[in-house]
Amino acid sequence: MSTDVGGEWNRDAAYHPWIQRIAAEHAGDVLDVGCGDGLLAQRLAEVSRSVIGIDKDPVAIAQAHKRLCMVPNTDAAVSEFGTEWGLVPGSYDVVTMVSALHELPLVPTLERVVDLLKPGGTLVVVGVTAPATVVDRAVEWASVPYSRALELFYTWRGMYRPEFASAQPAKPAYSFADVADAAAELLPGAELHRGLLGRYRLRWAKPVTVAAPEAELGAMAAAAIQDRPDGESLDEQDAHVLARDDVDELSHLFDQTREVPTIEPGPVRRSA
Repeated sequence: MSTDVGGEWNRDAAYHPWIQRIAAEHAGDVLDVGCGDGLLAQRLAEVSRSVIGIDKDPVAIAQAHKRLCMVPNTDAAVSEFGTEWGLVPGSYDVVTMVSALHELPLVPTLERVVDLLKPGGTLVVVGVTAPATVVDRAVEWASVPYSRALELFYTWRGMYRPEFASAQPAKPAYSFADVADAAAELLPGAELHRGLLGRYRLRWAKPVTVAAPEAELGAMAAAAIQDRPDGESLDEQDAHVLARDDVDELSHLFDQTREVPTIEPGPVRRSA
């Protein structure tokens, strides 16, 4: 799979092939929050039924319209994610947010994404956070020479174009740990990875709920209690799927055809 669109590469675009593969699994309706100049929407349109991009910056949307004017299954509009611009609950197979979540209130935004996704739909986030721990700062320092080396490489190839920046860019207001805590609470089963381009990746699939006969509900509840480790709440058990200090392997940016590794839950201890 190609790693660029029209010869364009930057730290956000490096993750586009990964996002495109996820969208291709659904081949459905996509909402791209914070779409910028429409580069990701252009890629997702190749594998999706429809792509809607929204951004609060009118300049970004003007550039997105120019990029997407010949792509029939796309649209873009100026909108704050907190407004009701044509966003119908349960309407999207995929919601993407690339370098956008840090500009929005964390918990309300994730709650709204959960509401907008169809059952079985996927949230994909490539985000930035504020350093708050020694590990945060170590990854941030390591990302500087690594990102610069890739920037020089793609500049040499004539592919580098800086990430789109709005007139009033917002600095991250929360840390990687804050994202992990919010995901553990609102997105049970989410995969969360820290990367070396100053970005983290989050992927979450909305559960597909199937109504069970009333006779089975009591047995299911009893089994859940029996399988729970001693002294541990269900919320704590869900939190096991998140690993705050996981660092991406360097090779995933050079080998874009590899599946991104996921974080597996630890072994569940059962009471005797």
